[in-house]
Amino acid sequence: TNYLNKKEFYKNTFIRDFKAVPGMKDVFLKCRSQYDNCAFHFVSASPYQLFEELSSFFEAEGFPLATYHLKRIRVKDKTLLQLFADPFEYKIGQIERILHKYPQRKFILIGDSGEKDPEVYVELCKRYPEQIEKIWIRNVNGADASRMDGVDEAKWRYFSTGSDLMKEIK
Repeated sequence: TNYLNKKEFYKNTFIRDFKAVPGMKDVFLKCRSQYDNCAFHFVSASPYQLFEELSSFFEAEGFPLATYHLKRIRVKDKTLLQLFADPFEYKIGQIERILHKYPQRKFILIGDSGEKDPEVYVELCKRYPEQIEKIWIRNVNGADASRMDGVDEAKWRYFSTGSDLMKEIK
């Protein structure tokens, strides 16, 4: 969504058609076929009002079914301000709920460098090193390795397209 550039963020979120990252559907489908009991959870700081658009988009693109964890925003009250809040704490809380719900599962966290995903995933990896198997970050802004400080280099990688990840799925 280009969260760090507010003008582009609003256009990408509310005006432009969603676009799939090339090859990511294939990554998700390969994960589903390679890993037993594989499930997908989409966590975003986007408002819940985008649920229908997002789920329709993912279905039309052929992505596997998933649960969605989006911000609950109401125009009538102060929750509207949450739309503009830093996504760090929100994403930590949402992902921790999933990790607690499935303590025996291993997780691959997939995000992008445009917001706080690297920092969120580093923190979660520190808290749950046995559950976080891998971290894959789409590098959309030339991020360097310092954003992943504290995580074993063998556990994470930056990527550009889904094809970069296909050999990672074993």
